[in-house]
Amino acid sequence: MKSKNIFYALLILGGIASTVWAIAPSPLELPKTNKVYELKKLKNEAFTYGEKLNYRVHYGPFNAGHCEFQVGQTSVEVNNRKSYHIKVVGKSAGLIDAMFNVRDEYESYVDEEAIIPWKQVKKVKEGNYTDSDFIIFDQKNGFATSRRGKISIEEQTQDVVSAIYFARTTDMSNAKIGDIFPVKFYMDGENYLLRFKYVGKQKLKTDIGTFNTLVIKPQLIKGRVFKDDEALTLWVTDDENKIPLMVESSIFVGSIKAQITKMEHVRNPIRSKIK
Repeated sequence: MKSKNIFYALLILGGIASTVWAIAPSPLELPKTNKVYELKKLKNEAFTYGEKLNYRVHYGPFNAGHCEFQVGQTSVEVNNRKSYHIKVVGKSAGLIDAMFNVRDEYESYVDEEAIIPWKQVKKVKEGNYTDSDFIIFDQKNGFATSRRGKISIEEQTQDVVSAIYFARTTDMSNAKIGDIFPVKFYMDGENYLLRFKYVGKQKLKTDIGTFNTLVIKPQLIKGRVFKDDEALTLWVTDDENKIPLMVESSIFVGSIKAQITKMEHVRNPIRSKIK
């Protein structure tokens, strides 16, 4: 079992983020343009400052690790605009930790109104493998610059952290089964397009209660980590918060399940909780 599969397990709970890291689809080729993008205000009723979400990740019968998603307590100013400082930390645990020792951190600075990233910091340690990067997003002129170089990006391009929060703002109140919702994102010097499909509603029992949920299947590229293009299922609260509660997937070398263990300082009452 490769250490990167453990990394996918640690971040799979985010649904969108897990897919981003795991599938590595073909990058999008974007034409160069002189267009200046408008910073569109996006309605956000899903999350706010101080929110913290904790998850436990299982790789088959093993406790693979823990992951925390945290939005800073107060806004920070980036490019003279109020922004969220969002941090994601993934750590391996138990036997998996002894074998692979994963310590990964991602930080994203996301515009409060437009829900797009201005910059991202990446620090990855997976066994003997390490990687780091610092990405600057010029969202008005359509460029992303990192140590990997400078490339054109499309309007509302996300990074691998902001993509989760951007997806949570999606209005799915009138969604029909089979509806597809796209998310454009940048990763490691390339542009990608992720699509996720709404498949219905379901009651879900977790360690912190039973919830009414929306069920989503990100459209994956099969043949790399996942067995087929709908191998991953994500459950989010059926309320304004759209909090990821659980992700489950079968992969070529076992199965992964990540489930929420704690939520703090969420934006709205958890109306989806049954008991």
